Amino acid sequence: MAEAIAQELGCEAVDVKKETPDVSGVELLIVGSGQYVGKLHKTLQGFLDRLQPSSKSKAAVFATAGGPDPKCIYAMEEALETKGYKVISSFKCRGQFLFFNRGHPTEDDLKKAKAFASDLKKKIGD
Repeated sequence: MAEAIAQELGCEAVDVKKETPDVSGVELLIVGSGQYVGKLHKTLQGFLDRLQPSSKSKAAVFATAGGPDPKCIYAMEEALETKGYKVISSFKCRGQFLFFNRGHPTEDDLKKAKAFASDLKKKIGD
């Protein structure tokens, strides 16, 4: 999902489990996650906790989940807003979980993720 969004935006997707990106000065920060029993993965939560406040940056969030309403979307939005980011959009789709939703994300899910990214470009004026 992150790769599809990054490809559409012409930027790089970074896995915060592998590296800590420097996001100072970014115009738009996009944060995404899979649903982990109603909360954020501890590595992503740590990244958001250490994020420097920004009153000028915008943010967007995305999530995949076995169920229809991933609660982690709200946790990411709240964490970003607490740091001063203006959350301008969110995207969610089904994700594979154990034996549920096999095959997700589908090609259609990835097309919707790219449409989400394309809409973000319009919202930030690129």
